[in-house]
Amino acid sequence: MTKVRLGLASASQTLCRSLLERMPPRASTASQPFAHRARSSLARVGWRRSVVVDEDGMQKKPLHYSPWKGTFYFIYNKHLFWFRSVEKELGIRTEEVVTVSCFGSPTTLKLFFNDCRGAYLKLTKNKTTIFEHRNGKWKRTNLKSTRPVSTVVMNEGDKEGLLQDIESFLEPKAPTWHSNRGIPYRKGYLLYGPPGTGKSSLCLSLAGRFDLDVYILNISAVDGHSLGALLAELPSRCLLLLEDVDAVGVAQPRQGEMDIGQAKEDATQSQARSQGKLSLSDLLNTLDGVSAQEGRLLMMTTNHLDHLDRALIRAGRVDKKIELPNADKDMMFQLFCMIFKRAEGDILDPKQLAQDDETVEGFAREFAAEVPEREFSPAEIQSYLVEHRGSARVAVEKVQEWMDRTRAERSKMVRADSFMEVSQSTA
Repeated sequence: MTKVRLGLASASQTLCRSLLERMPPRASTASQPFAHRARSSLARVGWRRSVVVDEDGMQKKPLHYSPWKGTFYFIYNKHLFWFRSVEKELGIRTEEVVTVSCFGSPTTLKLFFNDCRGAYLKLTKNKTTIFEHRNGKWKRTNLKSTRPVSTVVMNEGDKEGLLQDIESFLEPKAPTWHSNRGIPYRKGYLLYGPPGTGKSSLCLSLAGRFDLDVYILNISAVDGHSLGALLAELPSRCLLLLEDVDAVGVAQPRQGEMDIGQAKEDATQSQARSQGKLSLSDLLNTLDGVSAQEGRLLMMTTNHLDHLDRALIRAGRVDKKIELPNADKDMMFQLFCMIFKRAEGDILDPKQLAQDDETVEGFAREFAAEVPEREFSPAEIQSYLVEHRGSARVAVEKVQEWMDRTRAERSKMVRADSFMEVSQSTA
């Protein structure tokens, strides 16, 4: 009997689960979900890239059944296979261990896994796979269609420089070049700017451009031990995303002279450890200490650059800091054209067909002239334009009304925040 035992984590777990959810093409049970032989199964709603629409316009979503915990058998290429999934307790966390066995030559098992790999690659083609951590383990939580970098509205010079920098880092000769010079093969970026300026969108589009899986690390939900275990399981080529690093305790700025600041930092680290939280030193050591993993891209985002500890963003940890500000005239023009110009695959009515590119660009210039620079985020402007996507002319005509309404809503929010601060201070 040929047997393969897998301790599942991150990508390997995704591969096997994808396998179990979709029977390989040459399997004898390919015409039906094969989990009917399993002792336990997971019912899920099926999804496809091309959805089927019935006469009432409702999307048909058939149920699929996937093997879960337990033992079962199935036939593949006229060979009998056994699949066994168990969970092992490893201190404070558990690890899923899968054993796949079959009679005959190891070649049969290799063919099976090659089919699995093909099924997984087909599933993820033109998509970005997103992982998040649950109970100390990476779990695939989403598959998003790859977003073209061209749809990310930002300073074109910054965008082009970032693309060239990442492309250079990921080229095949880069690891050897770094090793020969004693330079750690890692790359870190900090994206900063107000909310809604496209920081997370840029990260996802970069992952799609360079075919990288995205691992989102919620550092407020881990301690030093679990952080080290999670990062140790990262593949050598991926994008590690730390969003809103200013919103967690490790990102507080140090103040005063070096000796006073060090004393405060030591006290903060001790308090964090006693509460089971992640300390700044734990984060820094895990990201680029002696045992830190190489080959990955680190992307950090923040709404408040001035709130970050200098040690977190010093040279060597962060190679480039890129500002994504509120929209300027050029960004407004790009956003307007992106919404109203015809794109491949659009289904337009006759009225919209009359709006050729030259006409749209004229409206785009009018729109950009009406809106002050750096006052509104790209997300706010895009939301407004999408609301009026049926008519570029109407989008221009009603923009002043939208700006007045948005400013009034902001003013109300500021007054509400001030009232809450006063109430808390007098309580």
